[in-house]
Amino acid sequence: CTPGDREQRYGPAREVESSGPVEAGPGACTFDARHLYTKKVCGHGSVRAVSYNILADTYAQTEFSRTVLYPYCAPYALEIDYRQNLLKKELAGYSADLICLQEVDKSVFVDSLAPALDAFGLEGLFKIKEKQHEGLATFYRRDKFSLLSQHDIAFSEALLSEPLHKELCEQLAKYPLVQEKVLQRSSVLQVSVLQSTTDPSRKLCVANTHLYWHPKGGNIRLIQIAVAMSHIKHVACDLYPSIPVIFCGDFNSTPSSGTYSFISSGGIAEDHEDWVSNGEEERCSMSLSHPFKLLSACGEPAYTNYVGGFHGCLDYIFIDRNALEVEQVIPLPSHEEVTTHQALPSVSHPSDHIALICDLKWK
Repeated sequence: CTPGDREQRYGPAREVESSGPVEAGPGACTFDARHLYTKKVCGHGSVRAVSYNILADTYAQTEFSRTVLYPYCAPYALEIDYRQNLLKKELAGYSADLICLQEVDKSVFVDSLAPALDAFGLEGLFKIKEKQHEGLATFYRRDKFSLLSQHDIAFSEALLSEPLHKELCEQLAKYPLVQEKVLQRSSVLQVSVLQSTTDPSRKLCVANTHLYWHPKGGNIRLIQIAVAMSHIKHVACDLYPSIPVIFCGDFNSTPSSGTYSFISSGGIAEDHEDWVSNGEEERCSMSLSHPFKLLSACGEPAYTNYVGGFHGCLDYIFIDRNALEVEQVIPLPSHEEVTTHQALPSVSHPSDHIALICDLKWK
């Protein structure tokens, strides 16, 4: 219709003022190029896994975050509604079978992510950290997997109450300063046992965690991961003998750390430098071991967390190398994309971490 027709139909054109500030859209997003690799859900013999610390609103919206942690990020891009919309777009485009998320606000899980991902065929499970309002979420594709059982724990509680960790608990009691710090933490471990809908003989033990964050907390993380590995062993060796493990999370540990070394080698010596990560008075030397042969499916990227003052590889998808192999790793965004707006989060990226994505297949 012509401008004249339009005026007859709708009346003269008027200027409409927006009630709020007009904000820029994200433009090209850091995940757009990644979506080119994940347009379709992979076949029944394969599993696409995602691990992602999505940055809890609890931490994004503080004065400290706005002025000190992320001063480079436009304030509107830290708002929960803005980031949620980006997140839903990002996650939906990965066509994943398994998604393990960390730093998930309970309200974000209930009101936003669970309904959005449900529409794409994914079922969600949530485990809260009791002292915080955020926790872990694991999603699985309903037409590929059914949930057999859940075995979630809080590390501090499990350490004190489960016979499984009695020996570790007794060793830890010799180091009261460290013991107190470990027991104060509210970190949790989410463990779900899934069964393939097309081949019931195929089961998976999917673990998800977020370890203690402090740069000098290497000793605390070692204790947490020792509890995690014992618990996973109980599920994947005792309850469901020899089922493959996929262990995702934000381990707050670089590839040179004791935690990474312990997970990938199966053991840690009592003289490892991480036992004195916070000085001699908090030394707690013990040797630890676990029976799994685990491999970082996405390797050791230069970084999975990129903020103004730090960048490093902290997130991993560990897989059981005896039972699973990597078909493809979806490339991470380029350094240019990550730093377009200086660092993360930004108007085109909803978190300070980057999602890890890989396609796995049974051997």
